[in-house]
Amino acid sequence: MRAIRCLLADDHRILREGVRLLLARDRGSPPLEIAGEAENGREAVELLCRLRPDVAVLDLALPGLGGLEVCREARSGGARVVILTMHVSAEHVRRAREAGADGYVVKGSGVSDLAAAVRRVVAGQSGPFPEVDDPIGALTAREREVLVEVAQGRSNREIAGRLGISIHTVNTHRIHLMEKLGVHDAIALARLAISAGLLS
Repeated sequence: MRAIRCLLADDHRILREGVRLLLARDRGSPPLEIAGEAENGREAVELLCRLRPDVAVLDLALPGLGGLEVCREARSGGARVVILTMHVSAEHVRRAREAGADGYVVKGSGVSDLAAAVRRVVAGQSGPFPEVDDPIGALTAREREVLVEVAQGRSNREIAGRLGISIHTVNTHRIHLMEKLGVHDAIALARLAISAGLLS
């Protein structure tokens, strides 16, 4: 039975080596092999074009070219994509889905979870995605915009100018954000935005 050829992209060499060794010991079927390794996004895209792997296993935080951009490139070239990352916020999962990821495995999971995810996506099945609480999901698009501006430390006047709305409207959005997210000040709003992955 032909092995499933994987491209592994992560900027941590020790993680790449560990995943490669563990997958080599995996006894599932079909077998898995690491056809290539990349330590940054641009190298990953180059290897995608040259090696034509079945699956790209990508970290989100790749230097040079982010994991989501590489994900889009991989999907456009016909490869399946499994995200392997430490980020588990609802926003990160949502962005990965939107970029075309077929599965999402959190670092710290067993290698059997990664192997199972790779086999599932190659078989055309939907890969695993973590179920996470999404306090940001209930926000309107405008509230999300205001939340990002607040998290970047801008005043109501600055936000109003940047978004083309009145200061009163900005203040109303701030109040609604605090009510919906259960916090009481701008610092707490900023922490939520950062933990949800709204800021790069």
